[in-house]
Amino acid sequence: MDKETKEKFKQNIFIVVLGVTLFAVLMNLKSVGQAAASVMGLFMPLIVGGIIAFILNVPMNFFERKIEMLQGKYPNRFLAKSKSGLGLIVTLLLVVAAVIFVGNVIFPNMADSIRSIAQIVSDNYQSWINTAESYGLEMEAVRHWIENFDWNSLVTQLKENSGDILSTATQAATSVFGVVANLGFGLIFAIYILLNKRKLGLQTRKIAYAYLKKSWADEACDIASLSYKTFSGFLSGQCLEAVILGMLFFVTLLIGGFPYAASISVIIGCMSIIPFVGAFIGLAFGALMLAVVSLEKAAAFVVIFFIIQQIEGHIIYPKVVGNSVGLPALWTLLAVVIGGKVSGIFGIILFIPLFSVIYALVRRSVYSRLNKKNMVIR
Repeated sequence: MDKETKEKFKQNIFIVVLGVTLFAVLMNLKSVGQAAASVMGLFMPLIVGGIIAFILNVPMNFFERKIEMLQGKYPNRFLAKSKSGLGLIVTLLLVVAAVIFVGNVIFPNMADSIRSIAQIVSDNYQSWINTAESYGLEMEAVRHWIENFDWNSLVTQLKENSGDILSTATQAATSVFGVVANLGFGLIFAIYILLNKRKLGLQTRKIAYAYLKKSWADEACDIASLSYKTFSGFLSGQCLEAVILGMLFFVTLLIGGFPYAASISVIIGCMSIIPFVGAFIGLAFGALMLAVVSLEKAAAFVVIFFIIQQIEGHIIYPKVVGNSVGLPALWTLLAVVIGGKVSGIFGIILFIPLFSVIYALVRRSVYSRLNKKNMVIR
């Protein structure tokens, strides 16, 4: 049996084994899911730490580059040795500052907006219902809901929780991961990973080249590099775009004299992190908030929204996110739909860069095979 025949035989065996394994998994999906959940439970602190480290590594890399530039202008042994530590410290301080800002500025502002809207609804809902009924609309159910909804309780709860964002975040983490220790150990793992990321990366490459064929190890490292570049570029781009978009809406609404400018801008900024549909969710919330005050303001806001969306789509997004995703619109929509079905908002955010990696790998494989056949398909 020659070498080429052996390789084809191995490939066929691999395909058969993969097919049988996939069939067995599909036939015992519930048991496999339970087993996977048990294994993930054991390694949850490490998984949480990896997720935290990946997210924090994006701003940390930025600060490390700035420290390198500073060290290049002003050579200093301390800066050279402490680049990772200083980058991590600045990143953690930035996170703490963001949490404090949200807890002490954003949440109270949102609570004030809700209180104001509640007061306007309370003062005017009767006239709105009478107007609607004069056009023959049945509004009894709406009247009953408004009269029995406890607006003050909603505002009070939001006010009470706004100053305790860290406690709220901890409780959320506890409900998600089951045990507070997972988050605590996850943070420890994250800090260790970030401080030793270059050493860990080198060790991983050594293991790959030690136990795999060189061609397989090259491919694995290439896929890992592509995945990291795509996911980190998408994450940083989406977050930066959300901040820019929120600020752009805030300045525009403030100049235009719109009420609730800060609250609407925060909602749009946060929602725009969700690709494709997030900004339109923010549009719905903003228009509804303004419609309570003035239908003319709400209509003007919708017009402003679509103007800013055009600016965002043609100028901001290409500059900020650029080609970090590199996914055609049809595949992006498919990723959004499938991701949303699988894991909701988290799935939408995750599946776009995941599809981008798969698309890039398939595209590369197709062109490689065509080149080997000396074929050009037009």
